[in-house]
Amino acid sequence: MSLLTVVQGACERLGVSRPSIAHSSTDQQIIQIVGLAQQEGKELARRHDWQSIVKEKTFTTVAAETQTGAVPSDFDRIVNDTFYNRTATRKVDGPLSAQQWQFQKSVVATTLIEVFRFRGDDILIAPTPAAGQTMAYEYVSKNWCQSQASVEAESWAADTDTGILSEELMTLGIIWRWQRVKGLDYAESFRTYEAQVAQAILRDGGKRSFNIGGSRYDRVRSPYIPEGNWNP
Repeated sequence: MSLLTVVQGACERLGVSRPSIAHSSTDQQIIQIVGLAQQEGKELARRHDWQSIVKEKTFTTVAAETQTGAVPSDFDRIVNDTFYNRTATRKVDGPLSAQQWQFQKSVVATTLIEVFRFRGDDILIAPTPAAGQTMAYEYVSKNWCQSQASVEAESWAADTDTGILSEELMTLGIIWRWQRVKGLDYAESFRTYEAQVAQAILRDGGKRSFNIGGSRYDRVRSPYIPEGNWNP
């Protein structure tokens, strides 16, 4: 599928004339539908940490508070509790709020646990780390579609662009949004869309199985515990 087929699919279900072009169309109806496709892609990407747009960022520290370049250009938001100092094998706590960061900077005692904050499109770390350490975290990319040449993007730019996120969900999103802006009853279309999004979220990335009996095999094994000493 592609932007063109997404728009065509939405038009067919809405009873709107099926276009032969979408992104460069001069038809006001199609221009509006493409605009709704842009809105749907952006909002769907923010609904959930979709595994298809989750990435890992690793960087090497410099001996400074501000770790310039530690935030990738496609960064939208961090996946919480994934920031680790791999060199020191410990978690980096955060992200701190502005108030928490200023409190951290004002206290006399220096924490032994590293903390971080996002500011000015950079990552700040306290206490100042030694240079050369490897740190990593996972984040959600703002890029939810891609060109025919697989160049990721945060908005549709051509009819041949394809969705990284589910194009069926985006089609359903276009349908209820179009009905709403036209002043039509969109309640049923919205319910269908929300149900499909909820199901997609439940399926996304799979889920671990848990035994309510508390089996040891339901726990994540630490690689630092010797085989003979592991007895949860």
